[in-house]
Amino acid sequence: MKKFLLISVILIVICITAGYFALQREALPSPELPAPQVTTAILTPPTTQPTTPKTAITQKQSLVESLPLAQAAQTAAAHYEYSISLPPYSQPLGKGDFDRLNPNHFYAVEMPIEENNEQVSLSLNQYRFVHPATIEISLSGSQFSNATATILDPTSQQTLSTTRLKESDGIWLGAVDGETTWPQELNVVVRAKPNSAKAVALTASIRYYQPSATLLAIAKPYPEQADLIIPLQLEVKQSGTYRIRANLFTPDDTPISHLVEKQKLSEGKQVFNLKAHQSVLAPFSAKSGPSQFTLKTFVIERMSPMPGELAQFGDSKITEYHITDFYFDALEKRPYQPSAAERQRLGYLQKMAGK
Repeated sequence: MKKFLLISVILIVICITAGYFALQREALPSPELPAPQVTTAILTPPTTQPTTPKTAITQKQSLVESLPLAQAAQTAAAHYEYSISLPPYSQPLGKGDFDRLNPNHFYAVEMPIEENNEQVSLSLNQYRFVHPATIEISLSGSQFSNATATILDPTSQQTLSTTRLKESDGIWLGAVDGETTWPQELNVVVRAKPNSAKAVALTASIRYYQPSATLLAIAKPYPEQADLIIPLQLEVKQSGTYRIRANLFTPDDTPISHLVEKQKLSEGKQVFNLKAHQSVLAPFSAKSGPSQFTLKTFVIERMSPMPGELAQFGDSKITEYHITDFYFDALEKRPYQPSAAERQRLGYLQKMAGK
C-alpha cells in the first residue's frame, strides 16, 4: 500500500506540474518590444478565424495531451508491477541495502575544531538499546587530555550516569550500563579537552527501551506451499501488534532475503512465523541435497497502537540461527500472487498509461 501511494503521489505531481506549466506557458504575454516606426496604420481583415473560448480550451487540452504524461505513467506502472511481483514478507536483499543489513546503525556525530582544523567524532555501538544493553562510547579525531561521557534526560536535564573515557591507541573509550528507570529518549553528552584547542562537547540522541518481548529460541523450519516457515518462540511481556524483521544469508554471509511479518501477540509464550519465499531462495539453494542458510539481524518491534504513543522494542537471546537441512524441492515452485487490491491499483496505473 505504501509503495502504491508513493508511486501515485509522484505520478500526480508530475502530471499536475507538467500540465500547469504547459498552460501557463501559453498564457504568458510576449516580451515587450520597441514600438515599430511607422507613419500610417494599415488595417486588414483577419485571415484566420478569431480565437473563441471554446477553441482556446481545445488548444490547451491538445497541448496537455501532447506532454509525456503517458510515459511517466508507464514508468510508474512498470515499477509497481515489479514491486508487487515480490512477496512483501520476503524481499530480495543485496550488499547495497545498508539500512536493512544494519537496522540499528548509529551515524557518528562530528564536530570541526577551528584552532587546528581537526574533526572529532563521537560514535556509539548502536542507536537503539534494549535493557540490559550497554552503551559503548568512542571518541576520536584529536589528541585529548581528558574526556567524560554523561547520560542525560533531555526533558528534565537530569544527569543519569557519568563515566570517564580512557585512551586506547588514540581512541577514547567508555561504557555505561543501562537502568530500568531510564526514559526512552536519552542524550549522550561527551565533553573533552583537546591538547591544542578549547574544550569541545558533542551530543548524541539515542533510545533506551525496556524489553516488550524476548526471542527465546527458533524451532525447526518447515515447508508450506511456496514458503519456508521459520517459527520464532517469544516471551511476550506487553501484548500488541508486533513487527519482526530478520535477514537471511548464505553460510559465506551473502545476503539473500529481508524477512518481515506483523502479528498480534498476547502476553506469555507465543509463536511468531517468518516466511521465506521460494523465488528468493531458488538462486541460493543446492540443486541436489540440503541447502544451508543463516538467519540473523533480528528487530522485534511492538508497533505504536495509537498516535502519540511510541513504539516499543524487544530483545533476542539468539544472535543467529543456522538452517542446515533445508531441501528446496519441498517447496512449490509457483510465483507470488499479488492481492486483489494490488492488482486493482496496478490496473489503475496501467489505465493512466493508456494500456
